Amino acid sequence: MNYQVDIIIIGDSTAGHEILDKIAQNNPKIKLAFISQTFKSTTTHDYLNVEYFKDVVELVDYKNRLFGCYLKKGTRLYATHLIIASGLNYAPLVLNGKAASCVYNTTDDIPKAAKNQPAVVLCNTNSDVKFALDVAKKYKQVYLCTKAAEIDGLTEANAKKLNSTTNLVVLPNTSLLKAIAKDGTLLKVELDNYAVLNCSAIYVKTKATPATAFVPNNLIQKTELGYLVVDEKAESTVVPKCFAVGNCIQKYTKTKAQKVLEAILSDF
Repeated sequence: MNYQVDIIIIGDSTAGHEILDKIAQNNPKIKLAFISQTFKSTTTHDYLNVEYFKDVVELVDYKNRLFGCYLKKGTRLYATHLIIASGLNYAPLVLNGKAASCVYNTTDDIPKAAKNQPAVVLCNTNSDVKFALDVAKKYKQVYLCTKAAEIDGLTEANAKKLNSTTNLVVLPNTSLLKAIAKDGTLLKVELDNYAVLNCSAIYVKTKATPATAFVPNNLIQKTELGYLVVDEKAESTVVPKCFAVGNCIQKYTKTKAQKVLEAILSDF
């Protein structure tokens, strides 16, 4: 099936949601298509002028002044404006040669059924501590596992926060050996100190790359790491009326998102 809209937004990222909300709320005559492999139910709003597509984008192109977006299930979308707001692809957490179940790289999506169960956070550096503290805000009990006797470069402020967070237990000199799951649900993890923790989720910052494989190199230039190249003002890519925001570009700020929004709305 083919769809003709004014703007296509690819990616269920924070930046994509912000731009979608501002356009959809204040400009009901502009037709939008919002595409994501998985929608965050807590942040996705229902607008009459927005068509939602839960699918994988396989390819985008630009012909006859229209952007074409081809989805895995066969749907084709066409629009005069394209916003790429795709996020990051995280490397899996591998334990004993197997990818562990129920592993999360951000605190954007907390499984509802998991909130009342403990969670495990893998943390080795000071920069990971904020991540652990964010997880602790959303779970009743959190175990922070670090391979070292002390977290590297821990600041005094973070040390105080760790000590004052009553539902966060620091386990130094520990690492995960095995994750035990049933029907895709994490039940417990085994540590290298022979301890077993009952938990429902593992949080870890694994290696991440931008999710831009669907963008051909001859359409938009990419860096060696796969980030989309934008102009100095980050208002657009080298293709007219094509914009990139969020984690798919290397230097993203809310100021740049506002410039993207202004540039798009000026056309309508």
